[in-house]
Amino acid sequence: MEDTGVKLSRGIGWMLLIGAAVIIGGIAVFSFLTDPGIEGFWKILISAFYLGLIGLFVSVLRQRLIERKTDKYKDVDI
Repeated sequence: MEDTGVKLSRGIGWMLLIGAAVIIGGIAVFSFLTDPGIEGFWKILISAFYLGLIGLFVSVLRQRLIERKTDKYKDVDI
């Protein structure tokens, strides 16, 4: 698992996955916001829901990254 080839392929895989997700997400958001068939009220409501979800995810991720630095059980083997 600590092989250079494994680390390199894992890094490339994550970069491709994140890059594709950002591009697909951007296209989906653009299509949603420019769709004339959806009323403005629903666009605002759906956007608020997803922005709240993203905000909660970022908040939890930030807390976990901060906690990771001082976790006293990080190196405990079971």
